[in-house]
Order: sequence, then C-alpha cells, then structure tokens
Amino acid sequence: MSQTAESRDASPVPGPVLTPEALFHTGLVVEDLELAMKTLGELAGYHWTSVMELQVTARTPGGLQHADQRFVLSLEEPRLELVEAIPGTVWVSDGSNGAHHVGYWAEGDRIEAMSAELVRLGLEVEASNDAAADGALMWVYHRGLGGIRVELLNTLMKPSMDAWIAGADPARVQQDAPTG
Repeated sequence: MSQTAESRDASPVPGPVLTPEALFHTGLVVEDLELAMKTLGELAGYHWTSVMELQVTARTPGGLQHADQRFVLSLEEPRLELVEAIPGTVWVSDGSNGAHHVGYWAEGDRIEAMSAELVRLGLEVEASNDAAADGALMWVYHRGLGGIRVELLNTLMKPSMDAWIAGADPARVQQDAPTG
C-alpha cells in the first residue's frame, strides 16, 4: 500500500496506541440508512447530521474498491456513525456482528506510526484511503478484536467533521475536506 503504515519503517508508539479520550465514534453498517436513523431516533433519542454522500476509493489487500458511500453521525455523544451497506466492499454486515468499527482520532504526524503499531499488535490493515491518489493517509481500517475494526482518522479531517456535525452542507464539507 502506497503511503500507508505497511510501507514505512515506523518506530513503535510509546504507551497504548489508542486512548479512551480519542474515541470519536462507533460505526454500525445498516441496510437502510433512513430507517436506521428513524428507528434509533425513536428508540434512543438520537438526532443526526445530514446524510453525507461521497465517492470513496479504498485500498485493500485485494486491490482498489470504488464505491458510492452514504453515512451520518449522531449529534449526541457517545457518537454513533451509521454507514449504509455497500455489497462487495468492507462496508457490509451479516446482521449478527454488532458494531462494524470504532473510530479513533490520530494526529496526522502519528497516524502511520499508530497504524504500524496496530499491525504489530495483530490488527492487520483491511482497507485505507487511496493515499497514492489522495496525498496522505486520512483513514485506515484495522481488523481484529474478534471481527471489530479499529479505524484511525487523521485529525486533519476534524474541522470538516465538526462543521458537518454543526450542520454544514455535506457537499461543502467534502469540498473543504483535506486530502493531505
């Protein structure tokens, strides 16, 4: 993988790789995004950002995956992310695996070292943004922990995510989002 932790010689991260304070969200893959938003809103009182729709390229061990993605974040914390299922990609669920991933913020200058440390600890890279095209490692999924994925999100994305959570138009957020 170009520009990912697998292709760099990174020194170990001192102390724990992840911290509770850095937890940003728990991601759930759902078959029907609007129905899941409605159900969780009525069931647990969640309110949601507007729907983010974007084209995503994921670099996987099997090659590049291109997909149209739709997702939302809860306005309440602890934050939930609902991602609409995309058959044939990393964003699928068999309906029995509960949480799809937990997403942690990672400082831009440390994300590759943190990713390398997760690999060292046995959580293999499952997919990441196509850094060769995007310019920097912005997100990476690691698979482990009994099937749950750990996602590292580059803190360069935080201002865009905060703007979206605060109600900014998703198209504008995408336009302003960093690529590294």
